[in-house]
Amino acid sequence: MAGHATVDGESASGERLRVLVVRASFASLGGAERELLTVLRDWGQRWEVTVATLSLPKAARDLAAGLKVKWLKPEVTLELPSGGTAEITAKASKVASKAWKSVPGLAEAIANVDVAHISVCRGSLEILPLLPSGIGVHYHCLEPPRWLYEDVLQRKIDGRHKRPHWVTKLLFRSQKKADQRLVKQLLERKGSAISGNSHYTQANIGKFYDLHVDSSLTNGEPPARDATGRALGPSVVVPSIDLADWPEVADTAETATESPLTPDSPYVVTVGRLGWVKGAWETVHSLAGTGLGLAQVGGGDDGDKARLRAEAQRLGVPFWVMPRLEQAALRKLVRGAVAMVSHAHGEPFGLTPIEAMAVGVPALFVDEGGFHYTMTGAGSGRLLPRPPLGAASDHPDMAAWHQAYDQAQDAEIRRDWAVAGRNHVEGGFTPEVQARALERLLRDCIKHAV
Repeated sequence: MAGHATVDGESASGERLRVLVVRASFASLGGAERELLTVLRDWGQRWEVTVATLSLPKAARDLAAGLKVKWLKPEVTLELPSGGTAEITAKASKVASKAWKSVPGLAEAIANVDVAHISVCRGSLEILPLLPSGIGVHYHCLEPPRWLYEDVLQRKIDGRHKRPHWVTKLLFRSQKKADQRLVKQLLERKGSAISGNSHYTQANIGKFYDLHVDSSLTNGEPPARDATGRALGPSVVVPSIDLADWPEVADTAETATESPLTPDSPYVVTVGRLGWVKGAWETVHSLAGTGLGLAQVGGGDDGDKARLRAEAQRLGVPFWVMPRLEQAALRKLVRGAVAMVSHAHGEPFGLTPIEAMAVGVPALFVDEGGFHYTMTGAGSGRLLPRPPLGAASDHPDMAAWHQAYDQAQDAEIRRDWAVAGRNHVEGGFTPEVQARALERLLRDCIKHAV
């Protein structure tokens, strides 16, 4: 039966910890989905893992091949409704709530797990009513749904608002209330926990859900609880990368793959679908006059591509747009770059500087959001201020970026940064480090759920 687990995380029968991992959709296959698929390699070896989802498209199934986990999903992939009407009516939440009840084998799986690990995603928390008391529940709120709480996703690629602020508030009011209601239901449970993927996200969770924040909590440290076992605030569980995916020296797959870019000038790389939130517009401006081009990975809306391409041409910055790349091709592109760069706005964590440091490529990132926590103390790359929009090259903040681009092309500096960066990643951002942190938190949930 569920909940029959000892404090050390093993079930009462002595079997491995039984974990239900929940993520409503893998459809977008962005950084969060790929990171989860990566760490499942480790989790499947450590624990008895069942993954429940409403959407696992072919591209995600291909990446999941060989994982030692059990998958539960509908016979027909669910596409959650989106758009203005769906947001106004919170239709996605209602559809997900109904869909979870019909997933084959889910009820049986729930009856035989010790703890549930819910990964933030539209529709994930809607599984809560199906989880009986006695099961520990951890909600890994990698980032609170940004479209509900921040305006950076409601802007055009150049920073202008897509619509009046009052219209945006109206569109997302019902969905926001539904999200807050579900988080409240979660935290009313004994043996529940909520965590962010950085101390920056932890602070946002506190702000958006009106929770006390203990910023001294370390990776995987359980929250303080009241006398009934309810969590009093958010914790932190930091993401990771598999260093086998990011070797120091190019492997055969990487050298054999066709290069995604044949540049006629040195370039930097930025990763993420085009949009204001990822800061590509500002990255192009920071490159003006440096002789460096920008390779953007992740594609985007055709209109955004055209606008950014025109702006880059106006500034004399070579610009290449690429879709999402296979791992070997992405590594090849990154390894050949002068630097990995981002001006993203309020990035919750940011795996890209970790990936760059793993292969010895300088990481040059705006000193905001999760980047600050990812890179502070690394001794590799640079955290830099955000120049005002339209800042001239002699503005102190813009000059700092130009100096960083020069440093990234200095062979001795690159060598020092490469050594320090790899050590930084190995020490704090591997699947083993993350699994130990997560297991500590899961065990605490199990202990307080009964």
